[in-house]
Amino acid sequence: MTGRDLGYAILSGLMLASTFPPLGFEALAWIALFPLLWALEGKDGSESFTLGFIAGFIAYAFIIWWVQVTMVNYGGIPGWAAWGLVILLAAYIAVYIGLFAFILTRATPKGGFGRFLMAPAVWVAMELGRAYFLSGFPWALLGYSQYKILPVIQIADLVGIYGVSFFVVLVNAAFWYFFRYPDRAPISFVIGVSLVSALVVGYGYYRLYDLPKKSGPATVPVGIVQPDTRPSLKWKPGMRDVIVGDLEKLTDELTGEFKKLGGGVAPLVVWPEAAAPVVFSQAPEWQKRIGGISRKAGVHLLFGALSADPAPPGKLFNSAYLLGPDGAQAARYDKLHLVPFGEYVPWKSVLFFVEKLVPVIGRFGEGKTATLFDAPGGKFGVLICFEVIFPRVVRRMRNAQFLVNITNDAWFGRTAASEQHLSMVAFRAVEFRVPIVRSANSGISSVIDATGKIRFRSPLFKKWRRADLIAPRKGPLTVYARIGDAFAIACALLTLGGVTVSRVRRRRRVWYA
Repeated sequence: MTGRDLGYAILSGLMLASTFPPLGFEALAWIALFPLLWALEGKDGSESFTLGFIAGFIAYAFIIWWVQVTMVNYGGIPGWAAWGLVILLAAYIAVYIGLFAFILTRATPKGGFGRFLMAPAVWVAMELGRAYFLSGFPWALLGYSQYKILPVIQIADLVGIYGVSFFVVLVNAAFWYFFRYPDRAPISFVIGVSLVSALVVGYGYYRLYDLPKKSGPATVPVGIVQPDTRPSLKWKPGMRDVIVGDLEKLTDELTGEFKKLGGGVAPLVVWPEAAAPVVFSQAPEWQKRIGGISRKAGVHLLFGALSADPAPPGKLFNSAYLLGPDGAQAARYDKLHLVPFGEYVPWKSVLFFVEKLVPVIGRFGEGKTATLFDAPGGKFGVLICFEVIFPRVVRRMRNAQFLVNITNDAWFGRTAASEQHLSMVAFRAVEFRVPIVRSANSGISSVIDATGKIRFRSPLFKKWRRADLIAPRKGPLTVYARIGDAFAIACALLTLGGVTVSRVRRRRRVWYA
């Protein structure tokens, strides 16, 4: 391994980082792996892992540095410990890119065309592992870098986010193969890659043209309220009246906007995650107060609040409540996928000290049912904050006609994390072909249509409200909604097969020797 090889790995890491917000140079994603693939030529397994790890660590140290802001400002963790968590998390993600490089060189020791074919599958296998292992952390998967490039991401309704990552790596590998082996890249290779690219983009343009016609006009009115309640104030004594008063005022202001929009059903108004700073299931006076807001506005009101299990030990839940226009509770959903080190502590037997360091952590229970709410505009599912980044959670609500994402991204501060989070929400709209209504406590609130287009977005850290019309899904389930991560699993099996064949060949060579 030479200094040039290390430089190539570092360059790949910097290019990968720059494809995501805040820089958002998504075009670089198509060549970001080129330097790393070039450096892997002729390397053994340990050298390949090291180069991949370096590229991954540099990329994700830049992408997720916001973890430090969250942990210091809102988690109560000392600055040095917060930076330590950033380093550990970036190193953890980098292991998967190291494994990508290791497996790729082991499965295709001679490089060449076999490496070109294997690279996308191995990359997707590693992304799948990151999405599931230890409850999963699929933040900033490579395909998410393309969330603004609508013609490219439409294939997600067939193969999910993993299919988009596959396509991006395929193009990277094609560039590498063409320039590394120009004498072995005949015109048929160029035509083949061009044809695949044309099919992906062509399908994208077709869906962008066809979907609005099939969905019909937007007729269901929805309202979004962004109260901009700072986390440091939310649970202070005496602040509840002020917070709910702000929510009520912003909801009242939506009334005039709904009249302009029209619509034949009672509007749905969405407040963000933990909008009401109460344990709602145990607060009858607040049930009456918020029910009165819903009744006065004549709307279906969806909002986030805590709830508690009445049976000992009285575990808390991060919940979403739906009230009808009469002010009565219609349904409740308890968050299914909790945030590690935020809402629960993983590996408690090992990390027993974390709860003592930050007492607020680890007090929540997981919900059991993927509730579908029933409103006159159609059935909808609710995703609370972090769980929207997991397609498998959304798939449990695949029969929904639209989705609502409530979140409190104030924890991210003024970092790029809010934009990164939003990019993942856009993919869920494409995968399941449903509009998504997003209410964030301090931004970014938005409505995303079924093509993944972000129709509008709120500013960060400002009180804000917006009324709009959406077109709930009318057609059948998408292929992805039906088969889930089958494509990614196939990539994982192909990777396993490649590794197995490589091991068998090496053993035969040793035996004959």
